[in-house]
Amino acid sequence: MFPLTGPVYSEEALHEGTPNQLPSAQALTFAALDGVKIKIKLVTEMLVQREGFEGPSTQDTDWSITIGPEGKIGWSFQPTAHTRFGDRAGQKFTTSATLDKPWYTPNGEANWQFADGTLVFLRSYKNAGAYRMSIALKQDGQNLACSVVSTFARERGKDNITLNSAIDGAPVTIFSWKTVSSTCDVTR
Repeated sequence: MFPLTGPVYSEEALHEGTPNQLPSAQALTFAALDGVKIKIKLVTEMLVQREGFEGPSTQDTDWSITIGPEGKIGWSFQPTAHTRFGDRAGQKFTTSATLDKPWYTPNGEANWQFADGTLVFLRSYKNAGAYRMSIALKQDGQNLACSVVSTFARERGKDNITLNSAIDGAPVTIFSWKTVSSTCDVTR
């Protein structure tokens, strides 16, 4: 399924266990989320190398996710990079998939998973490493809330992650990363 089945090393590994987790409330099943819409904004600071330039980059990523029946998930994703050369918005990607059914991307393999009230987007990169976004969902009476955390991870023995930019497809090497802010809003 995914080439990253063993341990990975992450800049935020110490914080990945329970960050931004909401207080425990009513357990959710995936079926109970049918029709739910999730809006996410992630801001990540990175040290990258691209086309001979090495330096800082901040990436804003906007996600819009809709949960459908029978494990269907529709989503859109739009990245914007901010560097010393200016701001560049990538095209908006819109697609759908089925829970627990991996698919191939230009960078590797991706999959949506759900367990214990957390929806996870996982993407492995064919040139080493992975990306994980975990969306914790909690129901308290009629109120539904979410929180999100994301990270890149290196494969053991690798110093960086190389992937094709979501902005324009050019090769980018990521040396370090840190999520600096995240917002998550959920509606029925």
